[in-house]
Amino acid sequence: MLKALLAVVALAAPAQAQELRPYNIYASLDPDAPDQAVLRRVQGALTRCGISNEQDSSMAYVGLREGFYLVVSGPHASASVAAAELARAKGCGVEGYTRLARRRPGVMED
Repeated sequence: MLKALLAVVALAAPAQAQELRPYNIYASLDPDAPDQAVLRRVQGALTRCGISNEQDSSMAYVGLREGFYLVVSGPHASASVAAAELARAKGCGVEGYTRLARRRPGVMED
């Protein structure tokens, strides 16, 4: 009985994955015609800086406005980790900003 009660409590408790975490956004583009030159420039600079990143749709994230095609990194462990990465990216010529979000379950990456 105690194990069953603990299992119910564990299911009812908010999971770590449900919390919003910092993501860095380096490009927000038109999803119907994302500028390929911008994508190559931003992703290339981030990769050369050692910053892991991906292209994705904003609809894949809770906490982000839908309707954009993104170059995004994260989730980061904290806002300070995200800020440190933004500073590294800026040193490589790429501006960005941080937003709190979480990936929607079951939404495939672009």
